[in-house]
Amino acid sequence: MTQVYQKRPRRVRYRLGLAATVSFLVAGAVALVAWANLANTRAAILELSDQQVRELLIWLETEVQDHLQHAVAAARLSERLMNSQLLNNRPDLLARHFTEVLRVHSSFAWASYSDARGDFTGAFRAPDGSLHISQTTLRNAGGPTLAWERHYEEQPNDYDPRDEDFYKAAQRAGKLVWIGPVIFYDQGVPGITCADPHYDHDGRLLGVLTVDFNLNFLSDFVAGLHFGKNGKVFMFDQGLHVMAFPGLRLVEKTGQGAAGKLLTEADVADPVFQAFLRRPETRDPSIPEEQFALSQGDRRYIAGYRPLKIAGGPTWFLGAYAPESDFLGALDRNRREALAIAIAALGLGLFLTLILSRRITVPLTRLASEMQEVGDFKLTLRPPMPTVFKEVAAMDESLLAMKGSLRSFSYYVPRDLVRAMLQSGQEATLEGQTRELTVYFSDIAGMTTLAESMPPDQLVQLLSRYFDEMTAVIAAHGGTVDKFIGDAIMAFWGAPAPAADHAARACQAALWSQRKLAELRSDERAGLAQVHARIGIATGLALVGNVGSHDRFNYTAMGDTVNLASRLESLNKLYGTAILISDSTYQAARESIVARPVGVVQVKGKRQCVAVWEPLCLASEDDDISHEIERLFTQGLAAYTARDFRAAADQYSAALRLRPADKPAAVLLQRSREFLNAPPSEEWDGVYVAREK
Repeated sequence: MTQVYQKRPRRVRYRLGLAATVSFLVAGAVALVAWANLANTRAAILELSDQQVRELLIWLETEVQDHLQHAVAAARLSERLMNSQLLNNRPDLLARHFTEVLRVHSSFAWASYSDARGDFTGAFRAPDGSLHISQTTLRNAGGPTLAWERHYEEQPNDYDPRDEDFYKAAQRAGKLVWIGPVIFYDQGVPGITCADPHYDHDGRLLGVLTVDFNLNFLSDFVAGLHFGKNGKVFMFDQGLHVMAFPGLRLVEKTGQGAAGKLLTEADVADPVFQAFLRRPETRDPSIPEEQFALSQGDRRYIAGYRPLKIAGGPTWFLGAYAPESDFLGALDRNRREALAIAIAALGLGLFLTLILSRRITVPLTRLASEMQEVGDFKLTLRPPMPTVFKEVAAMDESLLAMKGSLRSFSYYVPRDLVRAMLQSGQEATLEGQTRELTVYFSDIAGMTTLAESMPPDQLVQLLSRYFDEMTAVIAAHGGTVDKFIGDAIMAFWGAPAPAADHAARACQAALWSQRKLAELRSDERAGLAQVHARIGIATGLALVGNVGSHDRFNYTAMGDTVNLASRLESLNKLYGTAILISDSTYQAARESIVARPVGVVQVKGKRQCVAVWEPLCLASEDDDISHEIERLFTQGLAAYTARDFRAAADQYSAALRLRPADKPAAVLLQRSREFLNAPPSEEWDGVYVAREK
């Protein structure tokens, strides 16, 4: 493929530019005012330069990642459009779509799709900036030539994209990969390719989507960066191929087309660069960053290093260096003149910062932050923003109207689900999928008695306050509130957004919910002095999705795991506990919590028995008593199931001495003593059969 790079104009954030300007002036003023203490001034300037190279490399990493992420987003957008049938089996529409992708992203050189039959559809940017479409087919040789605009060509030939490295690499990986650096054919330019495999619903490979960059743009980009007066910023990979170096073309043309040679560190005639690479840490991706000094000849340099890890691709390294004299030269100038200039520049910079920040940066930053919050479905109320600019006011009014509409919608469905719908842009349908979830049920103990003791309006206010506090804790730990069933709350983790630590999050939410409820019981103003809640949590496979009629959906979870969580909530009454979790939940969350085994129970409605645990505290908390109770209950249950009821009673008695009011210890101690006096039958296996829900 031929790739031509059109230089992207440099852009700097307004606030960043102001902050950098003011910081430089302040640093210069401080250094010049403290000229009498040369050693301290030198140390301050060198420390500032280390910070500057670190911030420069962090910023460069962000810029490069953002630039490459555009290719990932474009490939994913193309895949969604193909999955939505808008572009499926329509190479003409797909080709036009690729042209629009190049039109929007001026740094892309190619966008293409190669299917599993060997057909190729792509769009590319010519040296003059015009956009062209290229299609090849192995299936329809001699077919008609179609015309679109005047930069469209379709030709049957023997080109088979399935033989190309990008296709094979994406097929092997089964996910998005980055290929390169390589030398693109025809023009002999270096580049990288973003290749994303496209599968059907059955997991069959349909083809590979690609977006190509010309890497020479990185050299042009870093040439425009400034680190000191004579500093240089550069990039290289683990194979020591030079990815970017100011003023350097990255391919030495020793042949035509792809026959050129990628430049390596040995081809860069810069002794400081060579000295930089001789340091072993500059090629170690396990070191997150490093600032250091190096010497070359009679000059010392300030340098910095940072790895850049590309998702689905190789690791690159960012580096920069500049002579110390670029930063210390101010010490040799006329101190009085420099002081006057610094004071004048500082005053001017502060004045401009005050005016521009208040009138432009502050409102635009607030709007940008609120737009990001809307994307996360955080819809806070606020009055209209005061501003003298009509455009800013119009943006603010539109944002407030949009937040109001979304806020109304969010009262009827889980906010996580709405957030996922907004991010996907897809229409909701009646469908479900089996997924591993952690399901959470909570219920107010003695709700019937509580409801009979107060008028209905007071009861509604109490439940509203209770639900507000509990759902806030669940949401803070990433849970999705499914529904309210009377005074009960059903929630789950792991959907709609997957979460690897869903069990740990649910257990943490349960512990914090009980702590929050205890806090509210002690606050007379809360009105929840008599409210106690029981919580049951289970982890396992469940059917989750949209259920209902064709004109009204309910996003919910169903299945045996849901029923088990409900039974565990009720089982708290038997043991006098506040939280009970299933064994699968404990095994998934055991690194995050401290929990004691309560027993092996066959809950009502289930034939299989389940080990039941009670979370005591978070693993990160310094709670020696909880750790000791965990140990005593573990040993007690082991003795109990081994029919050593005397040893079990000893362990539970020890737990009662630590916590005299501990109800689970009292219940299990009584069972042990009963079996000690009247041993169970030989068929007894330690399982307790619950007769009630």
